[in-house]
Amino acid sequence: MVARLLALRDRLQHERLQIAVLGQFKRGKSTFTNALLGASVLPTSAVPLTSIPTFIAWRDEPLVTVRFVNQAEPQHFASIGADEIRRTLARFVTEEENPKNRLGVERVDLFYPADILKGGTVIIDTPGIGSTFAHNTEAAFQVIPECDAALFVVSADPPITEVELGYLRRLKSKIGRIFFVLNKIDYLNVDERRTVTDFLRRVLADEALADLETPIFGVSARLGLSAKEAKDFDALTRSGMAAVEEHIVGYLATEKLQSLDAAIRRKAADLVSQARSETKLRLQALKMPLEQLERKSSEFVQALRSIEAQRLAIGDLLSGDRRRLVADLETQIQGLRETALTQLTRVIDDSLSHGVAWEQSVKSAVSGPLESIFSEAGERFIDVFSKQVRTILGDRKQEIDKLVDEVRRTAAEMFDVEFASAGDTDAFRLREEPYWVTERIASTLIPDFSSLIDRFLPVSLRRRRRRSRVIEETNELIIRNAENLRWAILRGIDETFRVAVGQMEDRLVDAISATRGVIEDALSRRRDHSFANEGTLDKLTCSIEAMVAVETTLLPSPSSR
Repeated sequence: MVARLLALRDRLQHERLQIAVLGQFKRGKSTFTNALLGASVLPTSAVPLTSIPTFIAWRDEPLVTVRFVNQAEPQHFASIGADEIRRTLARFVTEEENPKNRLGVERVDLFYPADILKGGTVIIDTPGIGSTFAHNTEAAFQVIPECDAALFVVSADPPITEVELGYLRRLKSKIGRIFFVLNKIDYLNVDERRTVTDFLRRVLADEALADLETPIFGVSARLGLSAKEAKDFDALTRSGMAAVEEHIVGYLATEKLQSLDAAIRRKAADLVSQARSETKLRLQALKMPLEQLERKSSEFVQALRSIEAQRLAIGDLLSGDRRRLVADLETQIQGLRETALTQLTRVIDDSLSHGVAWEQSVKSAVSGPLESIFSEAGERFIDVFSKQVRTILGDRKQEIDKLVDEVRRTAAEMFDVEFASAGDTDAFRLREEPYWVTERIASTLIPDFSSLIDRFLPVSLRRRRRRSRVIEETNELIIRNAENLRWAILRGIDETFRVAVGQMEDRLVDAISATRGVIEDALSRRRDHSFANEGTLDKLTCSIEAMVAVETTLLPSPSSR
């Protein structure tokens, strides 16, 4: 607990507020960040590029620091110009030069003398969610706990997607302040800008992600960056970047310290409250007559048996929940296979009816719809099963949380001390994305003479044979893609359940160990009289009084809680 409190204190003392630039891939997040910095220092591309977050903070002279997972010492690159910085970063943070993070990069920091970074602000450039690469989406999700505020970047093509809405739902409970940026407005006329902005605002309001008064900043990050590099302040204003920066600077000046202070006060008060509860439990146990303490200890052990039985019951329910999910997945996959074959058979017949004679041409006509069917199904399946997993694990998590509180409450009632809840924990999510196969991979080296035979057959019979072969190969592709999707979702379910169950059990075990440890330690001291002086009790009493004073200072009134 002391280490966690010291970390909170350090963050407050240095007034470090971290603002992440978040959103879906290809929305122009890196270009927008470059515009904020006033230089093209971050790599940009028309394809999904950023794979590792970059933390950008103030320094008089530019410096890139790269930390690796399995290397104690970070590497430092003192760069002078924007081009050199961009090339250095590209080596470590881009999918092109560091695919799937094969270099084992843990974190990249860019220190740069941009005005917006003064005063301790850190901007985080993040990978885009929903790109071709699942690990990029995962990296974007992992950075959420690092964020105090966010600049959420969307653009007009389309204004917002279901993927982005799902991302925002997760952000809303984790990040105190979200600013919305509509990028690429230079591709729209005035009426189109107004229409897109109004649509975006209504969608956000309908989803309870913002209200109708929430500002949405229309910008052209591309033009804003050019204006800054040319020191053209009129063009900077027209790009919309000046308004964004003015709003952010205003937020930093008026709300930053308040938000940071309030958040850290709440976290620190929760830690102190738990420590005070455990200290009071220790004090009461040491003051209690030995015979009574032994009886209370036995009663607590008996209560733990009941709690353990409930834990096992929750485990059985989780196993049943998983089996039902898997059974539902198998049913859905089978239905998808049948639907896909029906739809693609129509495509095949339509191609043949329009006089397409060559099998390869028919297969090419099938490829696009095949990928479309499974891409849409993949998004739908991930969304459906993610919601089911979130609901199931959310319910079981609440049951485990009740058991954790029951452990603490049981001890509190037995020893007549104040009960302090252990607080909440993070929710869970499904983690897996499939890949699609649109071309058949040959499984044999034996030559196929069927096309030669076709030359000697009547036209009608030849067409039926070709149709049969194309449908057969299409069905093979359907089966393989369906299996890819089934395996991806199944792995996601299993991994999410594994992590969730581990976290739940660890939480309960920690609560039992902490409470039981206090009682057993007191019992041991009472039996060998090692505590036998008033000084020990006085110190514990003073500690409790000091913690009460600290809590009062952190949260001076009930309304602040």
